[in-house]
Amino acid sequence: MGRSTTIVDVAQAAGVSKSTVSNVVRGAEPVAEETRRRVLAEIERLNYTPNGIARQFVKRRTTMVGVLVGDLGNPYHAHLSQAVERALFRRGHTAMFCNVDGDQDAAVAGVEALLEQRVAGFVLMGQIERAAQVAAALRASEVPVVTIGLRQGWTDSVGPRDREGGRLAAGHLLELGHRRIAYVRTASAEAGGDRARHAGYAAVLRAAGIEPLPPIAWEPGSVAIADALHEPTAPTAVIVWNDHTAVALIDACEATAGIQVPADLSVVGFDDIDVAGLRRIALTTVAQPLDLQAEKAVAMLLGRIDAGAAGRPRHVSVPVELRVRASTRSPAR
Repeated sequence: MGRSTTIVDVAQAAGVSKSTVSNVVRGAEPVAEETRRRVLAEIERLNYTPNGIARQFVKRRTTMVGVLVGDLGNPYHAHLSQAVERALFRRGHTAMFCNVDGDQDAAVAGVEALLEQRVAGFVLMGQIERAAQVAAALRASEVPVVTIGLRQGWTDSVGPRDREGGRLAAGHLLELGHRRIAYVRTASAEAGGDRARHAGYAAVLRAAGIEPLPPIAWEPGSVAIADALHEPTAPTAVIVWNDHTAVALIDACEATAGIQVPADLSVVGFDDIDVAGLRRIALTTVAQPLDLQAEKAVAMLLGRIDAGAAGRPRHVSVPVELRVRASTRSPAR
Protein backbone atom coordinates (compact mmCIF):
# COMPACT_ATOMS: atom_id res chain seq x y z
CA MET A 1 0.00 0.00 0.00
CA GLY A 2 1.28 3.46 -0.83
CA ARG A 3 1.54 6.21 1.73
CA SER A 4 -1.41 8.50 2.38
CA THR A 5 -1.53 11.95 0.86
CA THR A 6 -0.33 14.59 3.30
CA ILE A 7 -0.90 18.30 3.72
CA VAL A 8 2.62 18.80 2.31
CA ASP A 9 1.60 17.08 -0.92
CA VAL A 10 -1.42 19.35 -1.25
CA ALA A 11 0.65 22.46 -0.51
CA GLN A 12 3.29 21.54 -3.11
CA ALA A 13 0.70 20.71 -5.76
CA ALA A 14 -1.18 23.97 -5.16
CA GLY A 15 1.99 26.05 -4.86
CA VAL A 16 1.12 27.36 -1.40
CA SER A 17 2.31 26.89 2.17
CA LYS A 18 1.07 24.22 4.59
CA SER A 19 -0.51 26.94 6.72
CA THR A 20 -2.52 28.18 3.74
CA VAL A 21 -3.88 24.67 3.14
CA SER A 22 -4.73 24.42 6.82
CA ASN A 23 -6.50 27.78 6.74
CA VAL A 24 -8.53 26.75 3.70
CA VAL A 25 -9.56 23.48 5.35
CA ARG A 26 -10.46 25.12 8.67
CA GLY A 27 -11.75 28.42 7.31
CA ALA A 28 -9.62 29.99 10.03
CA GLU A 29 -8.29 33.03 8.17
CA PRO A 30 -9.22 34.92 5.01
CA VAL A 31 -7.71 33.31 1.90
CA ALA A 32 -7.91 34.76 -1.61
CA GLU A 33 -10.74 33.13 -3.53
CA GLU A 34 -8.50 32.02 -6.40
CA THR A 35 -6.06 30.44 -3.93
CA ARG A 36 -8.90 28.75 -2.04
CA ARG A 37 -10.29 27.22 -5.26
CA ARG A 38 -6.83 25.96 -6.26
CA VAL A 39 -6.26 24.34 -2.87
CA LEU A 40 -9.70 22.73 -2.82
CA ALA A 41 -9.14 21.39 -6.35
CA GLU A 42 -5.87 19.74 -5.25
CA ILE A 43 -7.55 18.32 -2.12
CA GLU A 44 -10.15 16.75 -4.39
CA ARG A 45 -7.66 15.53 -6.99
CA LEU A 46 -5.25 14.04 -4.47
CA ASN A 47 -8.06 12.70 -2.29
CA TYR A 48 -6.41 14.31 0.72
CA THR A 49 -8.13 13.26 3.96
CA PRO A 50 -7.63 15.79 6.77
CA ASN A 51 -8.96 14.20 9.96
CA GLY A 52 -10.72 11.52 7.97
CA ILE A 53 -13.42 13.66 6.35
CA ALA A 54 -11.88 15.16 3.21
CA ARG A 55 -14.93 14.98 1.00
CA GLN A 56 -17.02 16.92 3.49
CA PHE A 57 -14.23 19.44 4.02
CA VAL A 58 -14.12 20.15 0.32
CA LYS A 59 -17.84 20.76 0.40
CA ARG A 60 -17.21 23.06 3.40
CA ARG A 61 -19.79 21.18 5.44
CA THR A 62 -20.08 18.04 7.56
CA THR A 63 -22.89 16.23 9.32
CA MET A 64 -21.19 16.64 12.69
CA VAL A 65 -22.49 19.03 15.35
CA GLY A 66 -20.48 20.19 18.35
CA VAL A 67 -22.33 19.86 21.66
CA LEU A 68 -20.83 22.06 24.37
CA VAL A 69 -21.76 20.83 27.84
CA GLY A 70 -21.35 22.47 31.23
CA ASP A 71 -21.28 19.49 33.61
CA LEU A 72 -22.12 15.92 32.63
CA GLY A 73 -22.08 15.05 36.33
CA ASN A 74 -25.27 17.09 36.68
CA PRO A 75 -28.27 14.88 35.74
CA TYR A 76 -29.86 17.86 33.98
CA HIS A 77 -26.95 18.19 31.55
CA ALA A 78 -26.62 14.41 31.18
CA HIS A 79 -30.30 14.02 30.23
CA LEU A 80 -30.22 16.99 27.89
CA SER A 81 -27.05 15.72 26.21
CA GLN A 82 -28.67 12.36 25.53
CA ALA A 83 -31.78 14.03 24.15
CA VAL A 84 -29.74 16.25 21.83
CA GLU A 85 -27.68 13.30 20.62
CA ARG A 86 -30.84 11.31 19.84
CA ALA A 87 -32.45 14.24 18.03
CA LEU A 88 -29.35 14.76 15.90
CA PHE A 89 -29.03 11.05 15.10
CA ARG A 90 -32.62 10.87 13.87
CA ARG A 91 -31.77 13.63 11.41
CA GLY A 92 -28.59 12.01 10.14
CA HIS A 93 -26.14 14.04 12.22
CA THR A 94 -23.46 13.04 14.71
CA ALA A 95 -22.85 14.75 18.05
CA MET A 96 -19.31 15.58 19.17
CA PHE A 97 -19.13 16.59 22.85
CA CYS A 98 -16.91 19.14 24.53
CA ASN A 99 -16.83 20.24 28.18
CA VAL A 100 -16.88 24.05 28.54
CA ASP A 101 -17.35 24.33 32.31
CA GLY A 102 -13.74 23.88 33.32
CA ASP A 103 -10.42 25.35 32.32
CA GLN A 104 -10.98 28.21 29.88
CA ASP A 105 -7.93 27.43 27.74
CA ALA A 106 -8.90 23.77 27.48
CA ALA A 107 -12.48 24.71 26.58
CA VAL A 108 -11.35 27.09 23.83
CA ALA A 109 -8.94 24.45 22.52
CA GLY A 110 -11.84 21.98 22.42
CA VAL A 111 -13.99 24.39 20.42
CA GLU A 112 -11.14 25.05 18.02
CA ALA A 113 -10.63 21.31 17.59
CA LEU A 114 -14.30 20.93 16.70
CA LEU A 115 -14.01 23.79 14.23
CA GLU A 116 -11.06 22.02 12.63
CA GLN A 117 -13.38 19.06 12.14
CA ARG A 118 -15.67 21.47 10.26
CA VAL A 119 -18.69 20.88 12.48
CA ALA A 120 -21.82 22.18 10.85
CA GLY A 121 -23.00 23.95 14.00
CA PHE A 122 -22.97 24.02 17.79
CA VAL A 123 -25.47 23.25 20.53
CA LEU A 124 -24.47 25.11 23.69
CA MET A 125 -25.71 24.14 27.15
CA GLY A 126 -22.84 25.36 29.31
CA GLN A 127 -22.48 28.26 31.73
CA ILE A 128 -21.50 30.86 29.17
CA GLU A 129 -20.99 33.63 31.75
CA ARG A 130 -17.90 31.78 32.95
CA ALA A 131 -16.74 30.92 29.45
CA ALA A 132 -16.39 34.32 27.78
CA GLN A 133 -13.51 33.11 25.62
CA VAL A 134 -15.64 30.23 24.37
CA ALA A 135 -18.46 32.59 23.44
CA ALA A 136 -15.99 34.83 21.61
CA ALA A 137 -14.60 31.85 19.68
CA LEU A 138 -18.09 30.75 18.67
CA ARG A 139 -19.11 34.21 17.53
CA ALA A 140 -15.92 34.63 15.52
CA SER A 141 -16.40 31.26 13.80
CA GLU A 142 -19.67 32.35 12.16
CA VAL A 143 -20.90 28.77 12.56
CA PRO A 144 -24.60 28.47 13.50
CA VAL A 145 -25.15 28.13 17.26
CA VAL A 146 -28.22 27.39 19.35
CA THR A 147 -28.30 27.54 23.14
CA ILE A 148 -30.52 25.45 25.42
CA GLY A 149 -31.56 26.66 28.85
CA LEU A 150 -29.84 30.01 28.52
CA ARG A 151 -30.63 32.97 26.33
CA GLN A 152 -27.99 34.96 24.51
CA GLY A 153 -28.77 37.98 22.37
CA TRP A 154 -26.37 36.96 19.60
CA THR A 155 -27.73 33.51 18.74
CA ASP A 156 -30.82 31.29 18.65
CA SER A 157 -32.03 29.83 21.94
CA VAL A 158 -34.58 27.47 23.46
CA GLY A 159 -35.40 27.57 27.14
CA PRO A 160 -38.05 27.20 29.82
CA ARG A 161 -40.31 30.00 31.02
CA ASP A 162 -38.12 30.62 34.04
CA ARG A 163 -40.09 33.53 35.47
CA GLU A 164 -43.29 31.52 35.31
CA GLY A 165 -41.52 28.68 37.10
CA GLY A 166 -40.57 30.98 39.95
CA ARG A 167 -44.16 32.16 40.17
CA LEU A 168 -45.52 28.60 40.27
CA ALA A 169 -43.12 27.60 43.05
CA ALA A 170 -43.84 30.64 45.19
CA GLY A 171 -47.60 30.39 44.64
CA HIS A 172 -47.59 26.76 45.76
CA LEU A 173 -45.77 27.59 48.99
CA LEU A 174 -48.06 30.53 49.72
CA GLU A 175 -51.10 28.27 49.27
CA LEU A 176 -49.62 25.90 51.85
CA GLY A 177 -49.45 28.78 54.33
CA HIS A 178 -45.75 29.67 54.16
CA ARG A 179 -44.85 33.32 54.56
CA ARG A 180 -41.10 33.16 55.16
CA ILE A 181 -39.95 31.82 51.83
CA ALA A 182 -36.34 32.15 50.69
CA TYR A 183 -34.64 31.64 47.32
CA VAL A 184 -31.44 29.55 47.22
CA ARG A 185 -28.87 29.89 44.46
CA THR A 186 -25.33 28.66 43.80
CA ALA A 187 -22.32 30.37 42.27
CA SER A 188 -22.67 28.12 39.23
CA ALA A 189 -26.26 29.21 38.50
CA GLU A 190 -26.83 30.36 34.92
CA ALA A 191 -27.33 34.09 35.40
CA GLY A 192 -30.27 34.75 33.08
CA GLY A 193 -32.41 31.82 34.21
CA ASP A 194 -31.53 32.42 37.86
CA ARG A 195 -32.58 36.08 37.67
CA ALA A 196 -35.86 35.19 35.97
CA ARG A 197 -36.74 32.47 38.48
CA HIS A 198 -35.97 34.77 41.39
CA ALA A 199 -37.96 37.59 39.78
CA GLY A 200 -41.03 35.36 39.42
CA TYR A 201 -40.78 34.24 43.04
CA ALA A 202 -40.33 37.83 44.29
CA ALA A 203 -43.24 39.16 42.22
CA VAL A 204 -45.67 36.61 43.70
CA LEU A 205 -44.59 37.36 47.26
CA ARG A 206 -44.85 41.12 46.82
CA ALA A 207 -48.29 40.73 45.25
CA ALA A 208 -49.29 38.96 48.47
CA GLY A 209 -47.89 41.82 50.55
CA ILE A 210 -44.79 39.91 51.64
CA GLU A 211 -41.27 41.26 51.25
CA PRO A 212 -38.98 38.51 49.89
CA LEU A 213 -36.16 37.35 52.16
CA PRO A 214 -32.58 37.96 51.03
CA PRO A 215 -31.42 35.20 48.65
CA ILE A 216 -29.32 32.46 50.24
CA ALA A 217 -26.04 31.57 48.53
CA TRP A 218 -25.18 27.92 49.16
CA GLU A 219 -22.92 25.36 47.54
CA PRO A 220 -23.52 21.58 47.59
CA GLY A 221 -21.13 19.96 50.04
CA SER A 222 -21.32 22.88 52.46
CA VAL A 223 -23.12 22.75 55.82
CA ALA A 224 -23.22 26.53 56.21
CA ILE A 225 -26.95 26.44 55.50
CA ALA A 226 -27.58 25.28 59.09
CA ASP A 227 -27.00 28.71 60.62
CA ALA A 228 -29.40 30.41 58.24
CA LEU A 229 -32.14 27.84 58.88
CA HIS A 230 -31.89 27.67 62.66
CA GLU A 231 -32.46 31.39 63.32
CA PRO A 232 -35.84 32.47 64.82
CA THR A 233 -36.65 34.30 61.59
CA ALA A 234 -35.42 31.48 59.38
CA PRO A 235 -37.49 30.56 56.32
CA THR A 236 -40.00 27.76 56.59
CA ALA A 237 -39.66 27.05 52.89
CA VAL A 238 -37.07 27.51 50.17
CA ILE A 239 -37.15 27.59 46.39
CA VAL A 240 -33.87 26.24 45.05
CA TRP A 241 -32.53 27.35 41.68
CA ASN A 242 -32.30 23.76 40.38
CA ASP A 243 -33.01 20.16 41.42
CA HIS A 244 -29.36 19.15 41.58
CA THR A 245 -28.80 21.72 44.34
CA ALA A 246 -32.17 21.04 45.98
CA VAL A 247 -31.38 17.33 46.45
CA ALA A 248 -27.97 18.19 47.92
CA LEU A 249 -29.63 20.75 50.21
CA ILE A 250 -32.12 18.19 51.53
CA ASP A 251 -29.26 15.80 52.26
CA ALA A 252 -27.28 18.52 54.07
CA CYS A 253 -30.31 19.54 56.13
CA GLU A 254 -31.21 16.05 57.24
CA ALA A 255 -27.74 14.53 57.58
CA THR A 256 -25.80 17.33 59.24
CA ALA A 257 -28.08 20.20 60.25
CA GLY A 258 -30.84 18.36 62.10
CA ILE A 259 -33.50 19.87 59.85
CA GLN A 260 -36.15 17.52 58.50
CA VAL A 261 -37.78 17.99 55.11
CA PRO A 262 -40.67 18.78 54.93
CA ALA A 263 -41.46 18.77 58.68
CA ASP A 264 -39.09 21.65 59.42
CA LEU A 265 -38.48 23.00 55.94
CA SER A 266 -40.34 22.71 52.64
CA VAL A 267 -38.15 22.52 49.53
CA VAL A 268 -39.04 23.20 45.89
CA GLY A 269 -36.59 22.57 43.05
CA PHE A 270 -36.53 23.33 39.34
CA ASP A 271 -35.99 20.96 36.34
CA ASP A 272 -37.58 17.65 37.43
CA ILE A 273 -34.49 15.53 36.88
CA ASP A 274 -34.98 11.76 37.10
CA VAL A 275 -33.93 11.40 40.74
CA ALA A 276 -36.46 14.04 41.81
CA GLY A 277 -39.26 11.53 41.35
CA LEU A 278 -37.68 8.74 43.39
CA ARG A 279 -39.76 7.86 46.44
CA ARG A 280 -36.92 8.49 48.91
CA ILE A 281 -36.45 12.01 47.50
CA ALA A 282 -39.95 12.92 46.24
CA LEU A 283 -38.96 16.47 45.39
CA THR A 284 -41.64 19.03 44.60
CA THR A 285 -40.29 20.80 41.56
CA VAL A 286 -40.98 22.92 38.51
CA ALA A 287 -40.68 20.58 35.54
CA GLN A 288 -39.28 21.70 32.23
CA PRO A 289 -39.57 19.48 29.11
CA LEU A 290 -35.94 18.67 28.27
CA ASP A 291 -36.69 16.32 25.37
CA LEU A 292 -38.93 18.94 23.76
CA GLN A 293 -36.24 21.59 24.14
CA ALA A 294 -33.67 19.30 22.55
CA GLU A 295 -35.96 18.61 19.59
CA LYS A 296 -36.72 22.29 19.07
CA ALA A 297 -33.07 23.31 19.42
CA VAL A 298 -31.85 20.72 16.91
CA ALA A 299 -34.61 21.68 14.45
CA MET A 300 -33.69 25.35 14.77
CA LEU A 301 -29.98 24.65 14.32
CA LEU A 302 -30.36 22.42 11.26
CA GLY A 303 -32.78 24.89 9.74
CA ARG A 304 -30.23 27.64 10.30
CA ILE A 305 -27.49 25.50 8.74
CA ASP A 306 -29.61 24.84 5.65
CA ALA A 307 -30.42 28.54 5.36
CA GLY A 308 -26.79 29.57 5.60
CA ALA A 309 -27.05 30.99 9.14
CA ALA A 310 -28.95 34.03 7.88
CA GLY A 311 -31.54 36.03 9.83
CA ARG A 312 -31.96 37.56 13.25
CA PRO A 313 -31.64 35.39 16.38
CA ARG A 314 -34.79 33.54 17.39
CA HIS A 315 -35.76 32.77 20.99
CA VAL A 316 -38.24 30.03 21.83
CA SER A 317 -39.64 29.48 25.33
CA VAL A 318 -41.37 26.29 26.39
CA PRO A 319 -43.98 25.90 29.16
CA VAL A 320 -43.21 24.62 32.65
CA GLU A 321 -45.42 22.92 35.21
CA LEU A 322 -45.39 22.35 38.95
CA ARG A 323 -45.10 18.76 40.15
CA VAL A 324 -46.07 18.46 43.80
CA ARG A 325 -44.45 15.68 45.79
CA ALA A 326 -43.54 15.03 49.41
CA SER A 327 -40.86 17.70 49.98
CA THR A 328 -43.46 20.40 50.70
CA ARG A 329 -46.22 20.74 53.31
CA SER A 330 -47.86 23.39 55.47
CA PRO A 331 -45.45 25.03 57.93
CA ALA A 332 -45.16 23.64 61.46
CA ARG A 333 -44.12 27.04 62.85
